[in-house]
Amino acid sequence: MKLKMLMFGLLMMTALTSLAGGTCQIIQIRVACPNDNTACGIEVCIDGIGCAKTDSSGIARICVPKFGTYTVCVNEATLPPGAKLAPRCQNVKVENEAPPVIDFVLSGEFCGGETPEGECWLTGGGTIFKTKGVANYSFGGVVYPGCSPEAAGGGNWNVVDHFAGLHFQGKQIIVDSCSGVETRSPRVNVNIIDFHGTGTLVGVAGNPQAKIDVSFVGRAVDNLESGGGSDLLFLSVSAGNTVVMQIGTSADDPAVISTGNLQIHTTGCGN
Repeated sequence: MKLKMLMFGLLMMTALTSLAGGTCQIIQIRVACPNDNTACGIEVCIDGIGCAKTDSSGIARICVPKFGTYTVCVNEATLPPGAKLAPRCQNVKVENEAPPVIDFVLSGEFCGGETPEGECWLTGGGTIFKTKGVANYSFGGVVYPGCSPEAAGGGNWNVVDHFAGLHFQGKQIIVDSCSGVETRSPRVNVNIIDFHGTGTLVGVAGNPQAKIDVSFVGRAVDNLESGGGSDLLFLSVSAGNTVVMQIGTSADDPAVISTGNLQIHTTGCGN
């Protein structure tokens, strides 16, 4: 049965969120089995920052007040019965306006062996290309959280072009299709998601570009776990008839992500 939850914590309406008169950046953490089984109420913590609990999609969100490297740990006492986890902690580097995503993989009897089927949804985060040690693009977000088109307007997808000084944010997203082949990253029966929608584009890092409304089309291909050097992303953002940001040549020729992961899920999706 398709999840119809709004999942308030998963809104991610902006990559940067107001916090005590300043800003914070949302780190998105997902705790799930290789076959995508997961549970709500698993506690994840960042030392000195705070803790949060996973929702029914296995996702928790914690805001950090500044760029830097943080250690994210899972409280093993809150794991569901029969679930195991290793490693318990991971480091994440927060360095740009595209919110990072961290995946913790569960094992044990809790996971079982059933392969979910049906429609799909997407989580992801990472970088694409690098010039003189600086990533050309950073990306992160979620599409159809929990497989629900109603949650957060279909999701929130962020891309920062560091060389052009542009921040794209997809705010209203529609999934067009889920296709491809079965994979084990996690184990699902599709590995390609095509989506489109509307959003905004604004200048950052000294670029005076005012915020404008844009439309976009995208494709993500989940090939391996983790995805750096293997997963693929295409995104074309347009203002009217003008393309203002593009990653990859076309949907059939997407770019290989350099770091991070693109992960397709089918939990919560109807057949």
